[in-house]
Amino acid sequence: MLKKLFKINHGEGLPTLILFLYFFAYVAISITGSAARDAYFLNMVDRKYLPLMFLAVAVVLTIVIEIYSRLSKNKDISTIVTGTGIIFVITLLVIQNQLKGWVIPFLYVWKDVIDAIIITQFWLIASQVFDPRQAKRLFGLLGAGGALAAIIIGSSIKQFVSAFGSENLLFATMSFLFVVIIMANLIRPYKNVNDQKNQKKDADKDSNKSFTPYLKSLAIIIGLAAVASKIVDYQFKITAVATFPNQDDLVNFFGQYYAVTGIATMIIQLFITSRLLSRFGIIVAILILPILFMSGSIGFLMSPVLAAVYISKFSDQVFRFTLHNASIQLLWIPVKNTIKTRLKPVIEGSIRSGLEGVSGILIFLSITIFNVPIQYLSLAIILIAIYWIQKSFKLKKLYIKELQSAIEKRELNFEELTLDIQDEAMVKTIYSALDSDDESQQILALDIIKDIPLTPWKESINKLLNNGSVTVKKEILNICYDDENIISDQKIISLINEDSELDLESIEIAGKRKLMEALPTIKDYVSIEDKDKQLIAAAAIRNIEPDSSDKEKNLLLAAFDSRDENICSLVIRQMKDDNDILPDEKLIHYLNEESLMVRNAALEVSRDRMSVKLLPHIITCLSDPRSAISARSALQVYDDEDVVKLLIENVLNQNIEKSLKIGIIRILKNYPTKESIDMLLSVVSPKVPPVQAEAVDSLIHIARELPLDEKQIVITKKELIKTSRYAYEKIIALSQIDDSEQNQLLKYLLQNEVRKLIPVIMKLGILDKPQTPIETYIQYVLNNESEKLPYVLEFFENIFSLEEREIVNSLIDDLSIDDKCKVAKNNFDELTTDLNQFLGYYTGTVQELKIALSLDYALRLNNQEILGKVNWENLPESFIIKEIITRYTKENPDSLNTWPINDYLLDYSQLTMYSTLEKAMILKSVDLFASIPSQELIRVAQIAEEEQYETDAPLCKEGDFGDCMYIIANGKVKVHKGDRTLVELEKGAFVGDMALLDQEPRSADLTTSSETTLLKISQDAFYELMSSNFEIMNGILKIISSRLREAQAKL
Repeated sequence: MLKKLFKINHGEGLPTLILFLYFFAYVAISITGSAARDAYFLNMVDRKYLPLMFLAVAVVLTIVIEIYSRLSKNKDISTIVTGTGIIFVITLLVIQNQLKGWVIPFLYVWKDVIDAIIITQFWLIASQVFDPRQAKRLFGLLGAGGALAAIIIGSSIKQFVSAFGSENLLFATMSFLFVVIIMANLIRPYKNVNDQKNQKKDADKDSNKSFTPYLKSLAIIIGLAAVASKIVDYQFKITAVATFPNQDDLVNFFGQYYAVTGIATMIIQLFITSRLLSRFGIIVAILILPILFMSGSIGFLMSPVLAAVYISKFSDQVFRFTLHNASIQLLWIPVKNTIKTRLKPVIEGSIRSGLEGVSGILIFLSITIFNVPIQYLSLAIILIAIYWIQKSFKLKKLYIKELQSAIEKRELNFEELTLDIQDEAMVKTIYSALDSDDESQQILALDIIKDIPLTPWKESINKLLNNGSVTVKKEILNICYDDENIISDQKIISLINEDSELDLESIEIAGKRKLMEALPTIKDYVSIEDKDKQLIAAAAIRNIEPDSSDKEKNLLLAAFDSRDENICSLVIRQMKDDNDILPDEKLIHYLNEESLMVRNAALEVSRDRMSVKLLPHIITCLSDPRSAISARSALQVYDDEDVVKLLIENVLNQNIEKSLKIGIIRILKNYPTKESIDMLLSVVSPKVPPVQAEAVDSLIHIARELPLDEKQIVITKKELIKTSRYAYEKIIALSQIDDSEQNQLLKYLLQNEVRKLIPVIMKLGILDKPQTPIETYIQYVLNNESEKLPYVLEFFENIFSLEEREIVNSLIDDLSIDDKCKVAKNNFDELTTDLNQFLGYYTGTVQELKIALSLDYALRLNNQEILGKVNWENLPESFIIKEIITRYTKENPDSLNTWPINDYLLDYSQLTMYSTLEKAMILKSVDLFASIPSQELIRVAQIAEEEQYETDAPLCKEGDFGDCMYIIANGKVKVHKGDRTLVELEKGAFVGDMALLDQEPRSADLTTSSETTLLKISQDAFYELMSSNFEIMNGILKIISSRLREAQAKL
């Protein structure tokens, strides 16, 4: 309920709460510190020196911020908060014990230093946790934390003073400093570390950029607000101390004031700020504060009493920290992050404090030398407000230009701007993008506006349709096909007649709009040779005139029987609304078609048809990852109850294929119901790891919307222990296998299985706290990020029971394998610790690689115990298993009499020099394949062709197009240019790895230096393998991205 009210999305709850409490603590520090220091100063120091305190604050703050900036550069912000927080507590403790003489003015200045540094730290942390789009939704809520603090702390000061006295108020300030330190450390896991690193890299590039006119105008607005605020603050404090001369009474008044302004701030922050910004845009938000300043100052000028100045101070306290601050934060959005990081502290820190200092000098001179009555200072505020209003309109214009510049440089994502189309800046910025000469900007702008009313940009869209590129024109027709108010019917007809590049799209639109006037022209297309145009024209004619001649109907019917999947897919899409030519029964046939292209076309039509009889067949398409996305999209339009019911029925089917079961489990995350949860919990056992991994992932997604109940959590905790036991058994097995080269694939297999179980275990552990960003924690663990791992372990320390804590933390911690084995034996009664028993279990599974590697291990070591557990009669029909058995019997003929293996023998001529397992081991040394799991590595090894070469045999010439890579299994290969040898490669080296991914010319000659055996992987075979295997593609992408990052780092 609260998440919906405050628009908190999945995964944002906990960081929002932490930052809410952080800001609460900051405001509590500010209120208690301000109430104490103001009361001490106004009662214990001559009040005429108050303006000089403004100057002192400005000077000291500028110096301190400069020192702080230098010392904190490139350091973790949470660590900095901890350090500065401790310093602030110590200094306040010293001040508390010396509340007299020069210490009072020092406290006045030091308190503002504390406020400035803490709030700067807060916004830096907040910007690292939330992106700009999140910021617009959530910063208002964080600000409400401050308002709540003002209400609670402000109204509690009177009770505190009554109980402990106003002289002890700084102890409250110190206690909230500790809260700030705690929150800054709790927020660590949620910060975007990559952005921080990127900003550090880019900082030097922008270091020489001076203030732009936009930033100058922004700085002026911030400065004017600071000066006006200081004058009002002076008037308010002097009038308040005259009204309440007693120190305790004055502290109580300040407390009540903060409570009242806190209530108002909370109401405005939660219910007005975002609505006003969305409805009226940024200009209204900027103007409210100067107008209220002007009104309050006129009132105080006419009647210099506390009630009058209270209005100005109230406006300052409430609107400056809500509407004004929100608008300022939005004005920073178009500024590049690196510039923002460097200049925001300068503008909002040094410049603002400097102007506050200047205002302090002017107030002091006006009051002490010229004896200006306090109410006449309001004249300065009125003049400032007039200039402020004038400058705000100029800033609005510059804001629009800055937005335009940002999109031109691709530095701004329009998803950050959630203002509706009434916002002038939004409309003008998109107009500018549409009107530019940059095709990419035009496409981006069209993509942004495709789902909102297009009327504001009608003229620009039609201009692009006439003069834009073909790509842009097609995109316009795609988003405007059903909007005749934007693109007229007459325009569509003219495009058919006059634009051969757009005639297909225009004919299709004419059919959808049923344009009778276009019919004669469209009929001419039915007789042309282009098959695509024939079919689209025939379909359009059927849409416009359903009772047309049989010619079009027969043409379309014949296309359904075409062996060309492109033609078949096209006619399926064109006939989506024609139940005569494409009835549901025929569509069901195409939903079960082998061709992926045809199947996906049928899924698109099924989405539009919404026929219940299609549902079971759409669900079947979930079994193939290549059609699963289209299937999930189609299922979204059907009734959730019908879909969930059928999904669960399929999973309960004992004969269901594993691929379909995984596909169904994966989609259940989109249906957060009790039935879905119960279904997922029933398959969350670790006995089938791929199914369990998908089930746990779906449970996490559902739990973020529909929390699991206590009984369901109990089940997940039991599965957590059970899955951990499975992981520890694999670790124990690993500890008993020696490190010989022949055992490496078996060890890789076990290590990869443990690696796959860790995310499952971590997710199972936090299902009772689903908002935890566990995906981030998992990456910290899998990537072995030593700096982050302690925080993950600390997190689990605090949420797990004692048993869970030791089991899970020991599993993911960087402990030795022996230590992990000890943990396992101490925590599990039923544990498979015997390697023979463990591998014997592997030989009885249905997984080819587990059987093959266990069998290879047992045969090599002649391990009769493991071999005795093999179910020889039911081994899978697998080449790699037959190859292992055949090679063994070739070397050990007597084994034929020991085991029933005759049915698994290959002809000896089928054996190559290197076995598939040996090839896989060689491939593992190539970095392109280093991150690919053993199961998939075996598949690559099976397409690696073994080739023998004599000495000085040429492999390729410089300039030849590469279409394969070579790995040296034995021998040597010389890389040379003519007679000049560049390098000589030996066993384990490889060349041409990138030729698998492109066909760039070879950069040198390759010639063997001795008798050589190479493993050759051709591009065509590798592409075919990659297209059907996600794990291989994922591993390749990781290597490529790693290489790109390394290359970028060298720039």
